[in-house]
Amino acid sequence: MNPTTPQQIIGTVSAGLAALLVLLRIGPFLSEWERKQTTSDLWVTPAMGLLAPVCGLLMIALLAMTAGGGFDWMRLSRPKLYVLAVAAAFALAAATFVFIAFYLRPGFTPRGLYRPFIYLITFSTVLMVVVSLNQKLIPGLSVQWMLRTWAWLTALSLVGTLVFAGRWIAVNGPRGLSSVAIGIIVHLPASKAELAEIARLDPMEDFDKLVRRAGGVEKPAVRAAAAARLRSHPGFVDRMAAMLKSGSAEPALLFVRDAELTPDEKSRFAGPARAALEGWVNQATPSNFTTSDHFKRERRLGDELFRVLPEKFAGTGVDFSEVKAFYEDKMK
Repeated sequence: MNPTTPQQIIGTVSAGLAALLVLLRIGPFLSEWERKQTTSDLWVTPAMGLLAPVCGLLMIALLAMTAGGGFDWMRLSRPKLYVLAVAAAFALAAATFVFIAFYLRPGFTPRGLYRPFIYLITFSTVLMVVVSLNQKLIPGLSVQWMLRTWAWLTALSLVGTLVFAGRWIAVNGPRGLSSVAIGIIVHLPASKAELAEIARLDPMEDFDKLVRRAGGVEKPAVRAAAAARLRSHPGFVDRMAAMLKSGSAEPALLFVRDAELTPDEKSRFAGPARAALEGWVNQATPSNFTTSDHFKRERRLGDELFRVLPEKFAGTGVDFSEVKAFYEDKMK
């Protein structure tokens, strides 16, 4: 292996940045979500957003190592090795994702069993790349055993990823794929056309439309623009409180879940939000009277509402515990 200086720099820097991202972001993410209810899949999108840059950096590092001849011992053509390097980066990210899932949903196993693997996957790859690209700095050290061990473990990760993905698609089907696609889309920047569309909506005439665009499955910039338009309505607080008290309050619940509320708004919306949540639970369909997909959708939404709203309206004197107990009993 005889990498050029640019290959050494690109590979080493990319690997180092990947390690730094894992150190600075994975730990806080695990600490945050282990305290939350994870019966739903709300953690999936932020986890994917966190792992995407790590995957990209590892891919660059592995491609630099491939270009420098680090995998020529496999006796494959260079184009095939590039393809394998890209596949390996995705497989490593997917394996990390699976261990994060095990960590957040440990079942009867201890969480500590999975955390080391979450870090080991990235750090072992980083170590292999850095050592392989900079062998001149450590003369006499053979890295062949490291390369072969890493290759076998990565191959197992790739096979496991394909099996896991196939099983997930078989269980969730097109609906599951569409939810993943939506989760990725909402993290993209808002376009000028989307923001212009919000600007054209009249808070007096299009109040309900703006409420729907200010919460739920929308890009953050779109939600913020819609919320700003709503607040330009002179009777915004009263109108929103009335919407929470109405029979179909789900869009309003999503708004108070996602929006940054002022202290006055929190005080004004707390009681109506509790009433709306109680009405939503009353209308929710138990598992034995609906389809599995519909029940899962309601369970995911209910778990998130009861995770966020009691905390958001803490200190207002409104107690959500009775409604939450009713929800847990109904959704068993």
